[in-house]
Amino acid sequence: MAIRAVLDFVILCSRHPLGTGAVLLALWLILRRRSDGNAADHAAAWSRIRPALAGLAVIVCLAFLTTSLWYLNHDGYASDVEAMVSSVSWWVQTGGPLYHAPDADPQYSVLYGPVVYLATGLCLDLLHPSIFAAKLGALLALYASVVLLYLTIRRLVSGALAFGMIAIALLLYWTGGTSAMLVRPDPYILFAVCLGLHAAGASRRVPAVVGAALALGLAVNLKVHAVLYLLPVLTLLDERHGSRATRAALALGAVAVVAPFALHDGISLVNYLSWILIGAHHGLELDYLPHLFTRALFFAIPVLVLLSAPGRPAHRPWMRRQLVLAWAAGNAAVIVLAMKPGAGQVHLLPMIPINLVFAARLWPAAGMRGLLFPERAASWRLGAVSAFLAAALVAGSVSGYRSARLASSRMENSTAISADIRGILAAHPDRAIGMGYSGDGNYFHLANLRPLLTFSGNPLLIDAVSLMDSRRAHREIPEATLAALDAGVIDLWLVPRGRQPFRLANWYPPHDDVFSDEVRARFSSHYRLEGHSRYFDLWGWDQSAALDGVLAQADAGSAVAALSERATGTGLHD
Repeated sequence: MAIRAVLDFVILCSRHPLGTGAVLLALWLILRRRSDGNAADHAAAWSRIRPALAGLAVIVCLAFLTTSLWYLNHDGYASDVEAMVSSVSWWVQTGGPLYHAPDADPQYSVLYGPVVYLATGLCLDLLHPSIFAAKLGALLALYASVVLLYLTIRRLVSGALAFGMIAIALLLYWTGGTSAMLVRPDPYILFAVCLGLHAAGASRRVPAVVGAALALGLAVNLKVHAVLYLLPVLTLLDERHGSRATRAALALGAVAVVAPFALHDGISLVNYLSWILIGAHHGLELDYLPHLFTRALFFAIPVLVLLSAPGRPAHRPWMRRQLVLAWAAGNAAVIVLAMKPGAGQVHLLPMIPINLVFAARLWPAAGMRGLLFPERAASWRLGAVSAFLAAALVAGSVSGYRSARLASSRMENSTAISADIRGILAAHPDRAIGMGYSGDGNYFHLANLRPLLTFSGNPLLIDAVSLMDSRRAHREIPEATLAALDAGVIDLWLVPRGRQPFRLANWYPPHDDVFSDEVRARFSSHYRLEGHSRYFDLWGWDQSAALDGVLAQADAGSAVAALSERATGTGLHD
Protein backbone atom coordinates (compact mmCIF):
# COMPACT_ATOMS: atom_id res chain seq x y z
CA MET A 1 0.00 0.00 0.00
CA ALA A 2 2.81 2.40 0.86
CA ILE A 3 4.58 1.74 -2.44
CA ARG A 4 1.34 2.25 -4.33
CA ALA A 5 0.71 5.54 -2.53
CA VAL A 6 4.21 6.75 -3.43
CA LEU A 7 3.71 5.79 -7.08
CA ASP A 8 0.36 7.58 -7.20
CA PHE A 9 2.00 10.67 -5.71
CA VAL A 10 4.79 10.61 -8.27
CA ILE A 11 2.27 10.22 -11.10
CA LEU A 12 0.30 13.15 -9.70
CA CYS A 13 3.47 15.27 -9.66
CA SER A 14 4.24 14.28 -13.25
CA ARG A 15 0.81 15.47 -14.36
CA HIS A 16 1.25 18.86 -12.73
CA PRO A 17 4.89 19.90 -13.32
CA LEU A 18 4.23 23.59 -12.71
CA GLY A 19 2.67 22.91 -9.33
CA THR A 20 5.47 20.46 -8.50
CA GLY A 21 8.05 23.08 -9.37
CA ALA A 22 6.28 25.69 -7.27
CA VAL A 23 6.26 23.41 -4.21
CA LEU A 24 9.95 22.57 -4.70
CA LEU A 25 10.80 26.25 -5.03
CA ALA A 26 8.94 27.03 -1.82
CA LEU A 27 10.84 24.30 0.02
CA TRP A 28 14.12 25.56 -1.42
CA LEU A 29 13.41 29.11 -0.24
CA ILE A 30 12.62 27.85 3.26
CA LEU A 31 15.84 25.86 3.41
CA ARG A 32 17.85 28.75 2.00
CA ARG A 33 16.81 30.99 4.88
CA ARG A 34 18.29 28.50 7.34
CA SER A 35 21.59 28.38 5.47
CA ASP A 36 24.45 30.78 6.09
CA GLY A 37 26.45 29.70 3.04
CA ASN A 38 28.05 32.40 0.93
CA ALA A 39 28.51 32.61 -2.83
CA ALA A 40 31.77 30.65 -2.73
CA ASP A 41 30.11 27.78 -0.88
CA HIS A 42 27.30 27.62 -3.42
CA ALA A 43 29.74 27.79 -6.32
CA ALA A 44 31.70 24.88 -4.84
CA ALA A 45 28.51 22.89 -4.40
CA TRP A 46 27.62 23.62 -8.02
CA SER A 47 31.00 22.35 -9.23
CA ARG A 48 30.46 19.11 -7.32
CA ILE A 49 27.00 18.51 -8.70
CA ARG A 50 27.86 19.21 -12.33
CA PRO A 51 29.24 15.69 -13.06
CA ALA A 52 26.04 14.14 -11.70
CA LEU A 53 23.94 16.41 -13.88
CA ALA A 54 26.05 15.52 -16.91
CA GLY A 55 25.59 11.82 -16.22
CA LEU A 56 21.87 12.33 -15.81
CA ALA A 57 21.72 14.17 -19.14
CA VAL A 58 23.45 11.25 -20.85
CA ILE A 59 20.96 8.80 -19.33
CA VAL A 60 18.01 10.91 -20.51
CA CYS A 61 19.35 11.11 -24.08
CA LEU A 62 20.08 7.39 -24.22
CA ALA A 63 16.65 6.53 -22.80
CA PHE A 64 14.92 8.73 -25.36
CA LEU A 65 16.97 7.24 -28.20
CA THR A 66 16.32 3.69 -26.98
CA THR A 67 12.58 4.29 -26.72
CA SER A 68 12.38 5.75 -30.22
CA LEU A 69 14.34 2.85 -31.72
CA TRP A 70 12.16 0.36 -29.87
CA TYR A 71 9.10 2.02 -31.33
CA LEU A 72 10.61 2.14 -34.81
CA ASN A 73 11.14 -1.60 -34.86
CA HIS A 74 7.73 -2.50 -33.41
CA ASP A 75 5.23 -3.88 -35.92
CA GLY A 76 2.38 -1.57 -34.98
CA TYR A 77 1.23 2.00 -34.34
CA ALA A 78 0.69 3.77 -31.04
CA SER A 79 -1.73 6.30 -32.52
CA ASP A 80 -4.80 6.04 -34.72
CA VAL A 81 -3.67 9.07 -36.74
CA GLU A 82 -0.45 7.29 -37.75
CA ALA A 83 -2.43 4.63 -39.59
CA MET A 84 -4.34 7.30 -41.49
CA VAL A 85 -1.17 9.20 -42.44
CA SER A 86 0.59 6.03 -43.58
CA SER A 87 -2.36 4.84 -45.68
CA VAL A 88 -2.98 8.19 -47.35
CA SER A 89 0.76 8.73 -47.96
CA TRP A 90 1.05 5.52 -49.98
CA TRP A 91 -2.26 6.22 -51.69
CA VAL A 92 -0.89 9.56 -52.91
CA GLN A 93 2.51 8.07 -53.76
CA THR A 94 0.79 5.57 -56.06
CA GLY A 95 -1.28 8.19 -57.89
CA GLY A 96 -4.32 8.85 -55.70
CA PRO A 97 -5.52 12.36 -54.79
CA LEU A 98 -4.47 13.71 -51.42
CA TYR A 99 -7.50 15.89 -50.79
CA HIS A 100 -10.83 14.79 -52.22
CA ALA A 101 -13.93 16.96 -52.31
CA PRO A 102 -15.90 16.87 -49.05
CA ASP A 103 -18.90 15.31 -50.80
CA ALA A 104 -16.89 12.71 -52.77
CA ASP A 105 -17.36 8.98 -52.35
CA PRO A 106 -13.98 8.40 -50.62
CA GLN A 107 -13.69 9.90 -47.14
CA TYR A 108 -10.08 9.90 -45.92
CA SER A 109 -8.88 13.54 -46.02
CA VAL A 110 -8.13 15.68 -42.97
CA LEU A 111 -6.72 19.19 -42.50
CA TYR A 112 -3.05 18.20 -42.28
CA GLY A 113 -0.82 19.86 -44.86
CA PRO A 114 0.77 17.91 -47.72
CA VAL A 115 4.36 17.70 -46.44
CA VAL A 116 3.75 14.94 -43.88
CA TYR A 117 2.22 12.77 -46.61
CA LEU A 118 4.90 13.54 -49.18
CA ALA A 119 7.73 12.86 -46.72
CA THR A 120 6.15 9.64 -45.47
CA GLY A 121 5.34 8.55 -49.02
CA LEU A 122 8.95 9.14 -50.08
CA CYS A 123 10.22 6.86 -47.31
CA LEU A 124 7.66 4.23 -48.24
CA ASP A 125 8.73 4.41 -51.86
CA LEU A 126 12.46 4.26 -51.15
CA LEU A 127 12.34 1.45 -48.59
CA HIS A 128 9.31 -0.52 -49.81
CA PRO A 129 5.95 0.18 -48.16
CA SER A 130 5.96 -0.98 -44.56
CA ILE A 131 5.19 0.27 -41.07
CA PHE A 132 8.93 0.53 -40.41
CA ALA A 133 9.44 2.79 -43.43
CA ALA A 134 6.55 5.05 -42.45
CA LYS A 135 7.94 5.48 -38.94
CA LEU A 136 11.50 6.06 -40.15
CA GLY A 137 10.72 9.38 -41.82
CA ALA A 138 9.23 10.84 -38.65
CA LEU A 139 12.13 9.66 -36.49
CA LEU A 140 14.73 11.02 -38.91
CA ALA A 141 12.98 14.39 -38.75
CA LEU A 142 13.04 14.22 -34.93
CA TYR A 143 16.72 13.28 -34.79
CA ALA A 144 17.63 16.04 -37.25
CA SER A 145 15.71 18.57 -35.15
CA VAL A 146 17.68 17.57 -32.04
CA VAL A 147 21.00 17.98 -33.87
CA LEU A 148 19.97 21.39 -35.23
CA LEU A 149 18.81 22.49 -31.79
CA TYR A 150 22.15 21.51 -30.25
CA LEU A 151 24.09 23.36 -32.95
CA THR A 152 21.93 26.46 -32.47
CA ILE A 153 22.32 26.53 -28.69
CA ARG A 154 26.03 25.73 -28.95
CA ARG A 155 26.56 29.05 -30.71
CA LEU A 156 25.40 30.80 -27.56
CA VAL A 157 26.66 28.73 -24.61
CA SER A 158 29.25 26.08 -23.81
CA GLY A 159 29.01 22.58 -25.25
CA ALA A 160 28.28 21.04 -21.85
CA LEU A 161 25.43 23.43 -21.16
CA ALA A 162 24.08 22.95 -24.70
CA PHE A 163 24.04 19.18 -24.19
CA GLY A 164 22.24 19.62 -20.88
CA MET A 165 19.62 21.79 -22.55
CA ILE A 166 19.08 19.09 -25.16
CA ALA A 167 18.36 16.63 -22.34
CA ILE A 168 15.86 19.14 -20.93
CA ALA A 169 14.20 19.40 -24.36
CA LEU A 170 13.80 15.63 -24.56
CA LEU A 171 12.30 15.48 -21.08
CA LEU A 172 9.82 18.19 -22.02
CA TYR A 173 8.98 16.38 -25.27
CA TRP A 174 8.21 13.34 -23.18
CA THR A 175 5.64 15.26 -21.15
CA GLY A 176 3.54 15.06 -24.32
CA GLY A 177 3.84 11.29 -24.40
CA THR A 178 5.23 9.74 -27.56
CA SER A 179 3.88 12.51 -29.83
CA ALA A 180 7.34 13.72 -30.85
CA MET A 181 8.22 10.35 -32.41
CA LEU A 182 4.97 9.34 -34.10
CA VAL A 183 4.00 9.35 -37.79
CA ARG A 184 2.27 12.69 -37.49
CA PRO A 185 3.12 16.26 -38.50
CA ASP A 186 4.59 16.97 -35.05
CA PRO A 187 8.18 15.63 -35.49
CA TYR A 188 8.36 17.35 -38.87
CA ILE A 189 7.20 20.63 -37.31
CA LEU A 190 9.93 20.29 -34.68
CA PHE A 191 12.42 19.88 -37.53
CA ALA A 192 11.06 22.95 -39.32
CA VAL A 193 11.23 25.09 -36.18
CA CYS A 194 14.77 23.97 -35.32
CA LEU A 195 15.85 24.52 -38.94
CA GLY A 196 14.45 28.04 -38.80
CA LEU A 197 16.14 28.80 -35.47
CA HIS A 198 19.47 27.53 -36.78
CA ALA A 199 19.16 29.40 -40.07
CA ALA A 200 18.13 32.70 -38.47
CA GLY A 201 21.34 32.71 -36.43
CA ALA A 202 23.61 32.07 -39.43
CA SER A 203 26.29 34.68 -40.04
CA ARG A 204 25.75 34.76 -43.81
CA ARG A 205 22.59 36.35 -45.15
CA VAL A 206 21.76 34.04 -48.06
CA PRO A 207 21.82 30.77 -46.06
CA ALA A 208 19.85 32.49 -43.30
CA VAL A 209 17.13 33.66 -45.70
CA VAL A 210 16.90 30.37 -47.59
CA GLY A 211 16.83 28.30 -44.39
CA ALA A 212 14.17 30.48 -42.76
CA ALA A 213 12.05 30.41 -45.95
CA LEU A 214 12.31 26.64 -46.19
CA ALA A 215 11.36 26.31 -42.53
CA LEU A 216 8.34 28.56 -43.09
CA GLY A 217 7.20 26.59 -46.12
CA LEU A 218 7.58 23.25 -44.36
CA ALA A 219 5.83 24.37 -41.19
CA VAL A 220 2.79 25.90 -42.90
CA ASN A 221 2.47 22.87 -45.18
CA LEU A 222 2.37 20.62 -42.13
CA LYS A 223 -0.24 22.54 -40.17
CA VAL A 224 -1.52 25.95 -41.22
CA HIS A 225 -1.25 27.40 -37.74
CA ALA A 226 2.46 26.44 -37.59
CA VAL A 227 3.25 29.89 -38.98
CA LEU A 228 2.92 31.02 -35.36
CA TYR A 229 6.01 29.00 -34.41
CA LEU A 230 7.98 30.89 -37.05
CA LEU A 231 7.21 34.35 -35.62
CA PRO A 232 10.21 34.23 -33.24
CA VAL A 233 12.34 32.81 -36.08
CA LEU A 234 11.47 35.68 -38.41
CA THR A 235 12.08 38.16 -35.60
CA LEU A 236 15.53 36.68 -35.01
CA LEU A 237 16.23 36.88 -38.73
CA ASP A 238 15.14 40.52 -38.81
CA GLU A 239 17.36 41.37 -35.85
CA ARG A 240 20.46 39.76 -37.35
CA HIS A 241 20.07 40.45 -41.06
CA GLY A 242 17.57 43.27 -41.36
CA SER A 243 14.08 43.78 -42.73
CA ARG A 244 15.07 43.10 -46.35
CA ALA A 245 16.19 39.61 -45.40
CA THR A 246 12.93 39.04 -43.55
CA ARG A 247 10.84 40.18 -46.52
CA ALA A 248 12.85 37.92 -48.80
CA ALA A 249 12.31 34.97 -46.46
CA LEU A 250 8.57 35.66 -46.39
CA ALA A 251 8.42 35.81 -50.19
CA LEU A 252 10.42 32.62 -50.67
CA GLY A 253 8.44 30.97 -47.89
CA ALA A 254 5.19 31.81 -49.70
CA VAL A 255 6.59 30.15 -52.83
CA ALA A 256 7.47 27.06 -50.77
CA VAL A 257 3.94 26.99 -49.35
CA VAL A 258 2.22 26.90 -52.76
CA ALA A 259 4.83 24.66 -54.43
CA PRO A 260 3.25 21.27 -53.53
CA PHE A 261 -0.12 22.40 -54.85
CA ALA A 262 1.37 23.82 -58.05
CA LEU A 263 3.78 20.98 -58.82
CA HIS A 264 1.82 17.87 -57.73
CA ASP A 265 -1.20 16.92 -59.83
CA GLY A 266 -2.75 14.96 -56.98
CA ILE A 267 -2.83 17.84 -54.46
CA SER A 268 -5.81 20.18 -54.81
CA LEU A 269 -5.59 23.54 -53.06
CA VAL A 270 -9.35 24.08 -53.32
CA ASN A 271 -10.15 20.76 -51.66
CA TYR A 272 -7.48 21.35 -49.01
CA LEU A 273 -9.01 24.70 -48.10
CA SER A 274 -12.40 22.99 -47.87
CA TRP A 275 -11.08 20.60 -45.23
CA ILE A 276 -9.50 23.49 -43.32
CA LEU A 277 -12.90 25.20 -43.26
CA ILE A 278 -14.46 21.99 -41.97
CA GLY A 279 -11.88 21.91 -39.17
CA ALA A 280 -12.68 25.53 -38.36
CA HIS A 281 -16.17 24.41 -37.32
CA HIS A 282 -14.80 22.20 -34.55
CA GLY A 283 -14.86 25.07 -32.05
CA LEU A 284 -12.73 25.38 -28.91
CA GLU A 285 -12.77 23.47 -25.62
CA LEU A 286 -12.43 26.26 -23.06
CA ASP A 287 -12.29 23.79 -20.18
CA TYR A 288 -8.85 22.76 -21.42
CA LEU A 289 -7.45 26.30 -21.08
CA PRO A 290 -6.10 25.99 -17.48
CA HIS A 291 -4.11 22.87 -18.34
CA LEU A 292 -2.69 24.39 -21.52
CA PHE A 293 -1.81 27.67 -19.81
CA THR A 294 -0.03 26.03 -16.89
CA ARG A 295 1.84 23.64 -19.19
CA ALA A 296 2.93 26.49 -21.49
CA LEU A 297 3.99 28.47 -18.43
CA PHE A 298 6.08 25.55 -17.22
CA PHE A 299 7.79 25.23 -20.60
CA ALA A 300 8.53 28.96 -20.50
CA ILE A 301 10.25 28.98 -17.08
CA PRO A 302 13.83 29.01 -18.51
CA VAL A 303 13.01 32.23 -20.36
CA LEU A 304 10.95 33.84 -17.59
CA VAL A 305 13.63 33.29 -14.94
CA LEU A 306 16.27 34.96 -17.05
CA LEU A 307 13.94 37.79 -18.09
CA SER A 308 13.49 38.55 -14.40
CA ALA A 309 17.12 39.61 -14.13
CA PRO A 310 17.74 43.31 -13.40
CA GLY A 311 17.52 45.65 -16.37
CA ARG A 312 14.91 46.15 -19.07
CA PRO A 313 14.86 43.58 -21.90
CA ALA A 314 15.11 46.35 -24.48
CA HIS A 315 18.54 47.29 -23.11
CA ARG A 316 19.98 43.78 -23.36
CA PRO A 317 22.00 42.94 -26.45
CA TRP A 318 20.69 39.38 -26.59
CA MET A 319 16.96 39.92 -26.07
CA ARG A 320 15.40 43.01 -27.59
CA ARG A 321 11.82 44.08 -27.00
CA GLN A 322 10.59 42.77 -30.36
CA LEU A 323 11.92 39.30 -29.56
CA VAL A 324 10.09 39.22 -26.26
CA LEU A 325 6.86 40.36 -27.92
CA ALA A 326 7.13 37.78 -30.73
CA TRP A 327 7.85 35.05 -28.22
CA ALA A 328 4.93 36.04 -25.97
CA ALA A 329 2.51 36.46 -28.89
CA GLY A 330 3.47 33.06 -30.29
CA ASN A 331 2.87 31.37 -26.95
CA ALA A 332 -0.50 33.05 -26.44
CA ALA A 333 -1.78 32.26 -29.94
CA VAL A 334 -0.68 28.63 -29.74
CA ILE A 335 -2.48 28.19 -26.42
CA VAL A 336 -5.71 29.39 -28.02
CA LEU A 337 -5.38 27.08 -31.02
CA ALA A 338 -4.48 24.15 -28.79
CA MET A 339 -7.99 24.35 -27.34
CA LYS A 340 -9.34 22.99 -30.62
CA PRO A 341 -10.79 19.51 -30.04
CA GLY A 342 -8.22 16.91 -30.97
CA ALA A 343 -5.31 19.34 -30.70
CA GLY A 344 -4.24 19.71 -27.08
CA GLN A 345 -0.80 19.78 -25.54
CA VAL A 346 0.97 18.50 -28.65
CA HIS A 347 0.54 22.00 -30.11
CA LEU A 348 2.86 23.31 -27.40
CA LEU A 349 5.80 21.03 -28.24
CA PRO A 350 7.36 23.30 -30.91
CA MET A 351 7.57 26.10 -28.34
CA ILE A 352 10.06 24.00 -26.35
CA PRO A 353 13.06 24.48 -28.70
CA ILE A 354 12.12 28.15 -29.10
CA ASN A 355 12.10 28.63 -25.33
CA LEU A 356 15.48 26.94 -24.91
CA VAL A 357 17.13 28.94 -27.69
CA PHE A 358 15.79 32.16 -26.23
CA ALA A 359 17.01 31.11 -22.79
CA ALA A 360 20.45 30.41 -24.25
CA ARG A 361 20.47 33.89 -25.80
CA LEU A 362 19.65 35.46 -22.43
CA TRP A 363 22.18 33.38 -20.49
CA PRO A 364 25.36 35.25 -21.48
CA ALA A 365 23.61 38.59 -21.11
CA ALA A 366 22.45 37.86 -17.58
CA GLY A 367 25.65 36.14 -16.50
CA MET A 368 25.27 32.76 -14.84
CA ARG A 369 27.30 33.41 -11.73
CA GLY A 370 25.92 36.87 -11.07
CA LEU A 371 22.36 35.79 -11.73
CA LEU A 372 22.27 32.57 -9.73
CA PHE A 373 24.92 33.31 -7.11
CA PRO A 374 24.78 36.87 -5.71
CA GLU A 375 27.51 38.12 -3.46
CA ARG A 376 26.22 36.70 -0.19
CA ALA A 377 23.80 33.86 -0.94
CA ALA A 378 22.14 31.93 -3.71
CA SER A 379 19.29 33.84 -5.34
CA TRP A 380 15.73 32.65 -5.72
CA ARG A 381 16.47 32.21 -9.41
CA LEU A 382 18.80 29.31 -8.61
CA GLY A 383 15.94 27.73 -6.69
CA ALA A 384 13.57 28.30 -9.60
CA VAL A 385 16.01 26.71 -12.06
CA SER A 386 16.63 23.78 -9.72
CA ALA A 387 12.91 23.27 -9.12
CA PHE A 388 12.27 23.41 -12.87
CA LEU A 389 14.93 20.80 -13.57
CA ALA A 390 13.59 18.49 -10.87
CA ALA A 391 9.99 18.88 -12.05
CA ALA A 392 11.03 18.32 -15.69
CA LEU A 393 12.88 15.16 -14.67
CA VAL A 394 9.87 13.79 -12.80
CA ALA A 395 7.30 14.80 -15.41
CA GLY A 396 9.38 13.73 -18.40
CA SER A 397 10.61 10.41 -17.08
CA VAL A 398 7.28 9.31 -15.63
CA SER A 399 5.28 10.46 -18.66
CA GLY A 400 7.82 8.86 -20.99
CA TYR A 401 7.60 5.54 -19.19
CA ARG A 402 3.81 5.59 -19.01
CA SER A 403 3.43 6.63 -22.65
CA ALA A 404 5.76 3.81 -23.73
CA ARG A 405 3.65 1.36 -21.71
CA LEU A 406 0.50 2.77 -23.32
CA ALA A 407 2.04 2.47 -26.79
CA SER A 408 3.01 -1.10 -26.04
CA SER A 409 -0.56 -1.95 -24.99
CA ARG A 410 -1.97 -0.35 -28.13
CA MET A 411 0.41 -2.42 -30.25
CA GLU A 412 -0.32 -5.63 -28.39
CA ASN A 413 -0.37 -8.66 -30.70
CA SER A 414 0.38 -6.40 -33.68
CA THR A 415 2.75 -8.97 -35.19
CA ALA A 416 0.04 -11.66 -35.05
CA ILE A 417 -2.59 -9.24 -36.38
CA SER A 418 -0.27 -8.26 -39.25
CA ALA A 419 0.25 -11.92 -40.09
CA ASP A 420 -3.52 -12.44 -40.04
CA ILE A 421 -4.07 -9.55 -42.46
CA ARG A 422 -1.33 -10.78 -44.78
CA GLY A 423 -2.93 -14.21 -44.76
CA ILE A 424 -6.26 -12.69 -45.79
CA LEU A 425 -4.56 -10.73 -48.57
CA ALA A 426 -2.89 -13.89 -49.84
CA ALA A 427 -6.15 -15.83 -49.77
CA HIS A 428 -8.09 -13.12 -51.66
CA PRO A 429 -5.62 -11.65 -54.17
CA ASP A 430 -8.25 -10.45 -56.67
CA ARG A 431 -10.63 -8.72 -54.27
CA ALA A 432 -10.73 -5.10 -53.12
CA ILE A 433 -10.31 -5.30 -49.34
CA GLY A 434 -11.08 -2.54 -46.87
CA MET A 435 -10.84 -2.13 -43.11
CA GLY A 436 -14.15 -1.91 -41.29
CA TYR A 437 -14.53 -0.29 -37.88
CA SER A 438 -16.33 -1.43 -34.78
CA GLY A 439 -16.03 -1.56 -31.02
CA ASP A 440 -14.33 0.67 -28.51
CA GLY A 441 -10.64 1.36 -27.91
CA ASN A 442 -10.07 -2.31 -27.15
CA TYR A 443 -10.77 -3.12 -30.79
CA PHE A 444 -9.65 -0.01 -32.65
CA HIS A 445 -6.01 -1.13 -32.51
CA LEU A 446 -6.98 -3.81 -35.02
CA ALA A 447 -7.87 -1.10 -37.52
CA ASN A 448 -4.54 0.63 -36.89
CA LEU A 449 -2.93 -1.94 -39.17
CA ARG A 450 -5.10 -0.93 -42.13
CA PRO A 451 -2.09 0.55 -43.98
CA LEU A 452 -1.14 -3.03 -44.82
CA LEU A 453 -4.21 -3.13 -47.06
CA THR A 454 -3.27 0.09 -48.84
CA PHE A 455 0.35 -1.03 -49.17
CA SER A 456 -0.98 -4.06 -51.07
CA GLY A 457 -2.82 -1.92 -53.62
CA ASN A 458 -6.32 -1.93 -52.17
CA PRO A 459 -8.51 1.16 -52.64
CA LEU A 460 -8.94 3.74 -49.90
CA LEU A 461 -12.63 4.46 -49.35
CA ILE A 462 -13.29 5.21 -45.67
CA ASP A 463 -10.96 6.29 -42.87
CA ALA A 464 -12.51 6.75 -39.45
CA VAL A 465 -10.20 9.66 -38.55
CA SER A 466 -11.58 11.71 -41.44
CA LEU A 467 -15.15 10.80 -40.59
CA MET A 468 -14.65 11.77 -36.95
CA ASP A 469 -13.47 15.23 -38.03
CA SER A 470 -16.47 15.55 -40.32
CA ARG A 471 -18.96 14.45 -37.69
CA ARG A 472 -17.50 16.95 -35.21
CA ALA A 473 -18.29 19.63 -37.81
CA HIS A 474 -21.87 18.23 -38.01
CA ARG A 475 -21.38 16.79 -41.50
CA GLU A 476 -23.19 13.63 -42.47
CA ILE A 477 -21.54 10.89 -44.51
CA PRO A 478 -22.04 11.88 -48.17
CA GLU A 479 -24.56 10.06 -50.33
CA ALA A 480 -21.73 9.24 -52.74
CA THR A 481 -20.06 7.18 -50.01
CA LEU A 482 -23.27 5.30 -49.35
CA ALA A 483 -23.61 4.66 -53.07
CA ALA A 484 -20.07 3.26 -53.10
CA LEU A 485 -21.14 0.78 -50.40
CA ASP A 486 -24.13 -0.20 -52.50
CA ALA A 487 -21.92 -0.70 -55.55
CA GLY A 488 -19.39 -2.88 -53.76
CA VAL A 489 -16.37 -0.64 -54.38
CA ILE A 490 -14.91 -2.55 -51.42
CA ASP A 491 -15.55 -6.21 -52.14
CA LEU A 492 -14.44 -7.55 -48.74
CA TRP A 493 -14.51 -5.75 -45.38
CA LEU A 494 -12.45 -6.81 -42.37
CA VAL A 495 -14.37 -6.17 -39.16
CA PRO A 496 -13.12 -7.00 -35.63
CA ARG A 497 -14.31 -10.50 -34.91
CA GLY A 498 -17.67 -10.78 -33.20
CA ARG A 499 -18.48 -7.07 -33.47
CA GLN A 500 -21.32 -5.32 -35.26
CA PRO A 501 -19.91 -3.66 -38.40
CA PHE A 502 -19.57 0.11 -38.42
CA ARG A 503 -20.50 0.94 -34.86
CA LEU A 504 -17.80 3.20 -33.43
CA ALA A 505 -17.85 6.05 -30.90
CA ASN A 506 -16.31 9.36 -31.94
CA TRP A 507 -13.19 10.66 -30.16
CA TYR A 508 -14.79 14.08 -29.99
CA PRO A 509 -17.47 14.93 -27.43
CA PRO A 510 -20.32 14.12 -27.13
CA HIS A 511 -18.78 10.85 -28.44
CA ASP A 512 -21.75 9.88 -30.57
CA ASP A 513 -21.58 7.15 -33.19
CA VAL A 514 -19.36 7.94 -36.19
CA PHE A 515 -21.51 5.86 -38.52
CA SER A 516 -25.23 6.45 -38.95
CA ASP A 517 -27.99 3.87 -38.97
CA GLU A 518 -28.21 4.46 -42.71
CA VAL A 519 -24.63 3.26 -43.16
CA ARG A 520 -25.32 0.08 -41.22
CA ALA A 521 -28.56 -0.49 -43.11
CA ARG A 522 -26.85 -0.13 -46.48
CA PHE A 523 -24.06 -2.42 -45.33
CA SER A 524 -26.41 -5.14 -44.07
CA SER A 525 -28.33 -4.99 -47.34
CA HIS A 526 -25.32 -5.56 -49.56
CA TYR A 527 -22.80 -7.55 -47.51
CA ARG A 528 -22.90 -11.03 -46.04
CA LEU A 529 -20.64 -12.69 -43.48
CA GLU A 530 -18.40 -15.03 -45.47
CA GLY A 531 -16.13 -16.35 -42.75
CA HIS A 532 -13.64 -15.57 -40.04
CA SER A 533 -9.92 -15.20 -39.51
CA ARG A 534 -8.16 -15.17 -36.18
CA TYR A 535 -8.97 -11.51 -35.51
CA PHE A 536 -11.54 -10.49 -38.13
CA ASP A 537 -14.93 -11.28 -39.54
CA LEU A 538 -14.90 -11.24 -43.33
CA TRP A 539 -17.91 -9.48 -44.85
CA GLY A 540 -18.23 -9.88 -48.61
CA TRP A 541 -20.29 -7.94 -51.12
CA ASP A 542 -23.41 -9.87 -52.10
CA GLN A 543 -23.71 -9.41 -55.85
CA SER A 544 -27.10 -11.09 -56.00
CA ALA A 545 -28.48 -8.66 -53.42
CA ALA A 546 -27.08 -5.76 -55.38
CA LEU A 547 -28.67 -7.11 -58.59
CA ASP A 548 -32.00 -7.49 -56.83
CA GLY A 549 -31.71 -3.89 -55.73
CA VAL A 550 -31.08 -2.73 -59.28
CA LEU A 551 -34.03 -4.73 -60.60
CA ALA A 552 -36.22 -3.37 -57.82
CA GLN A 553 -35.22 0.16 -58.73
CA ALA A 554 -35.94 -0.58 -62.40
CA ASP A 555 -39.35 -2.03 -61.52
CA ALA A 556 -40.09 0.95 -59.35
CA GLY A 557 -39.09 3.25 -62.18
CA SER A 558 -41.43 1.42 -64.60
CA ALA A 559 -44.28 1.65 -62.13
CA VAL A 560 -43.75 5.38 -61.68
CA ALA A 561 -43.67 5.87 -65.44
CA ALA A 562 -46.90 3.90 -65.86
CA LEU A 563 -48.61 5.84 -63.09
CA SER A 564 -47.51 9.09 -64.66
CA GLU A 565 -48.86 8.05 -68.05
CA ARG A 566 -52.15 7.01 -66.48
CA ALA A 567 -52.39 10.26 -64.58
CA THR A 568 -51.82 12.27 -67.73
CA GLY A 569 -54.49 10.34 -69.60
CA THR A 570 -57.16 10.94 -66.92
CA GLY A 571 -56.40 14.61 -66.44
CA LEU A 572 -55.02 14.27 -62.92
CA HIS A 573 -52.26 16.79 -63.70
CA ASP A 574 -54.66 19.53 -64.79
